[in-house]
Amino acid sequence: MTHGPDAVHELITEAGWSYPVTSRRLEERRPMENITIDENGNSMMLSELLHEADVQRFESHSDVQDKLGPICEAESTARQTGIVGKLKAAFLG
Repeated sequence: MTHGPDAVHELITEAGWSYPVTSRRLEERRPMENITIDENGNSMMLSELLHEADVQRFESHSDVQDKLGPICEAESTARQTGIVGKLKAAFLG
């Protein structure tokens, strides 16, 4: 299963687009696309991922990896926090 930046790259190639590709184009054409962000199957909507990354365009596949990789990793780590960690964060900030 493809995940993270590779899932976004796959979406771009399946659409028949070539680089550079703007975030706006992706959001307009596939805003509700569900992107798997990690090997555990965690996912988020493409529009959410692009908003978090605050990126205007992608120049290449490696650019997608550079710009979205850290976002996917951070989101994946945040979602691995157990219920106790979530409760502490909710009540203690």
